[in-house]
Amino acid sequence: MYINGIGRTKFGALTKTLPELTYEAMLNAVEDSPLDITDIDAIFVSNFLGGPLNGQLHFNSIIASLLPSLNIPIIRIETACASSSVALNQAINCLEKTPNIMIVGVEKMTGTHLISPTDAIAMAGDYKNDYEQGLIFPAAYALIAQQYMSTYGISHDALEQVSYINHKNANLNPLAHFYHKDVTVEMIKQSPRVASPLNLFDCSPLSDGAAAIIISSKKQSDRDVKILSSRIATDTISLTQRESLTSFNATKIASRKVYQDTGVTPDMIDILEVHDCFTISELLALEDLGFCRPGEAPELIENGSILPGGEHPVNTDGGLKADGHPIGATGLAQIYEIVTQLRGEAGKRQVSDPKLGLTQNIGGIGGTCGITLMEGI
Repeated sequence: MYINGIGRTKFGALTKTLPELTYEAMLNAVEDSPLDITDIDAIFVSNFLGGPLNGQLHFNSIIASLLPSLNIPIIRIETACASSSVALNQAINCLEKTPNIMIVGVEKMTGTHLISPTDAIAMAGDYKNDYEQGLIFPAAYALIAQQYMSTYGISHDALEQVSYINHKNANLNPLAHFYHKDVTVEMIKQSPRVASPLNLFDCSPLSDGAAAIIISSKKQSDRDVKILSSRIATDTISLTQRESLTSFNATKIASRKVYQDTGVTPDMIDILEVHDCFTISELLALEDLGFCRPGEAPELIENGSILPGGEHPVNTDGGLKADGHPIGATGLAQIYEIVTQLRGEAGKRQVSDPKLGLTQNIGGIGGTCGITLMEGI
């Protein structure tokens, strides 16, 4: 399994429509690939909020309208914020009969809305048990942060450092939502409170954008990146059903399967992209993926391990926090960054000679997790 083409748009509050963003990302992926669009046998599309925010479901057929002469199977996948990593996983399962597949993820979250973004995003959670009781996503992650800070005796400073590092990384990524914004620790400390202990700079933004990749069953060029394993896991979604608020079991299950598939261990991974929709989720990810024991993630941040020059660079593109979080495109944007790094094409944010890269993409509050492990060749 090989990735031979990648493309994406800029992330942010954009003027382009859902179809325009999709077309741009697909075009960029085809131009990056040795394949022609006519070589593509199927397309998997990831989109979460097209219905509630844009009044557009059946988006796979909209893509067919953008490519009217292809007449190939196009399938829409939706698993909330993990939609594009699950779409990739399902595409991989089809490679035997459809040897060249495009996966595209897109979201248009700003501009005209049929309902509020808060109400729309809440559809990724448990509406009856959580949302109707007032537990919107920032409040849910605030409870997780409160529990983590209390259990392990840490202050908000660790979360502030996560935010600061991601914003510094985003300033090296011209496609990032916050590429243009210099953020200081003092700005982070003084930003408005959203849900205690989380403030504005603990939260990822509402972003528009699209990303696309092309995968093939056979190697196409020397720039290809090999997919070693792609695994997904699903957990209960309501916090009322969780044994622990300081760990996402779906991440543990999916990553364990990836490690078993490949024989790779966390210490062998050179670079990773984790799902930091809120800063606390980056700490949970580092622990659930096995890079440290429970409660030790703040030490990795403090000792510089997650910096671009550290032992395990994390979110070199800025992560969801600062690169942006156009939900349907987020998992593929993570893949885009890892492929760019493994090819040695990341410019100012390039890490030193990475061989193995991993992505963790979460849907809801840990309800779905997609893990992808890749190798440069």
